[in-house]
Amino acid sequence: MHLKFSIETNRDRTLILNEEDFAPASHYFSAVQFSSKYNRFGKTVEIYQPLLNWVISDYCDGLVCLHKGHEKQDVAIWNPLVRKYRRFPFEPIEEPSGFSDVRFSHLAFGHDPRNDDYKVLRVIEFYMEDMIGMEFEVKVCSMRSPTWKKIDEQWPNMVICHWKSVALNGDVYWIVADRVGQHRKSLLAFDLATEKFRFYGTPVPLENYLSTFLDVLGGLLCCIVHDYMYCDVYLMKKYGVESSWTQIFKIEKNVLCRNFEYFRTLMFSTNGKKVLLEEHPECGHTSLIWYDIEKNRCYRVKNRSFPYVFKVATCIGSLLLLDGDNVIDPTQKKNKRKRKRTKGRQNKTLDSSTAFKLSLCMTHMESHKSQPEAKAYHAHLR
Repeated sequence: MHLKFSIETNRDRTLILNEEDFAPASHYFSAVQFSSKYNRFGKTVEIYQPLLNWVISDYCDGLVCLHKGHEKQDVAIWNPLVRKYRRFPFEPIEEPSGFSDVRFSHLAFGHDPRNDDYKVLRVIEFYMEDMIGMEFEVKVCSMRSPTWKKIDEQWPNMVICHWKSVALNGDVYWIVADRVGQHRKSLLAFDLATEKFRFYGTPVPLENYLSTFLDVLGGLLCCIVHDYMYCDVYLMKKYGVESSWTQIFKIEKNVLCRNFEYFRTLMFSTNGKKVLLEEHPECGHTSLIWYDIEKNRCYRVKNRSFPYVFKVATCIGSLLLLDGDNVIDPTQKKNKRKRKRTKGRQNKTLDSSTAFKLSLCMTHMESHKSQPEAKAYHAHLR
C-alpha cells in the first residue's frame, strides 16, 4: 500500500542522477530529495555505488537495475535506501551462426505481481552483414529464481525503436516498428507472469518521422510524441484500454527556450498542476524543468549541485532486498573513527549516505499522513 500511494502522489520521492558515460569515473551517484511539503529540491548528496563503473539501466518500486558494459552481460539489483544489492549470474551472449558482430542489447526491469517477483528481461538483436537478416534472443532472470532462462515465446518480427522500456502492472513495454522501412510503430507489451507478448494501439498513428518515447506518469502509462514544432503527451487512463488514451498537454518547443533532442516525464507536482520534465538538449547540459499545464509555462529547476549531463532514476523508499549484499562505503569507516574521537561533542555531522537514508525514512513516514492530498491529486487528474 505504501509503494502504491507513493507512486501516485509523489510524496516519497528521491531522484538519483546517473552521470553520462563520458563523465569522469566516480565511486558515487548523486541523489537529491524532493520535498512535497515545500515543493522544491534539496542539495545533492553522494551515495556510494554498489559496483564501480556500473550504470543505471532501469528502476521499479525503490529498486534500481544496474548493468555493466553496452552488451549488458552483467546485471545487478540495488536498493539505495537499505544499501543492499544482489548481483545476477554473468550471462554471455551466444551469437547465432551466420550473423555478424553487429548486435544491440536491451534490458527491461519490472515487478511480476502474480508471483511477487522482480524480473530482468534481456533482449538481444542480432544482425547479418546485410543488416536485413535479423534474429532475437530473449532471456529472463528474477530475484526469486536468479538464473537466466530463455523465453519460449518468439519475439515478434519488429525492431525496438528506443532503448528505454517502461514497466507497469506486471508488463514491460517498448515502442517497436516494422523491420522494413520502420514506417509503422506499435506498442509491444511483455507479461512478466505469463511470458507472452501482445500489442496495443498507440494514441495516434506513429509515422517514421515522429520520435516517440514511453514513461510512467502518476501511475499511468505515458506516451510522448515529438513533432518538429510540438510535443504531445498522452496518458492511458484505464490500464490496457486503448480507447482511454487521453492527451493531457501539448508543449510548443519554443516554450522550452532552447533546442532539445527529447524530454522525459518524471512526476506530477503534489497538486497535479505541474509536471517535472527531464530535458536532454541537442548539446549542453541536462535540465530539470517544471511545466505548468494550465499556464503553459516552464520553470527551470536551479540547482548548482546537479551534474552537467545525467539521466534520472526516481527512487521510492522501500524495504525490499533486505537479504542482499551490503554496499560498503570506505569513507564510512573513516567517519566512524572520527565520530569515536569526537564523542561527547554537541555538533555532530552525518555522512551523506546516512543523511540520504534518513531523509527517505522521514518521507516514508510522512506519506501515511496525506490521504486528503492524494484525493485532491487524483481529482485533478480526472
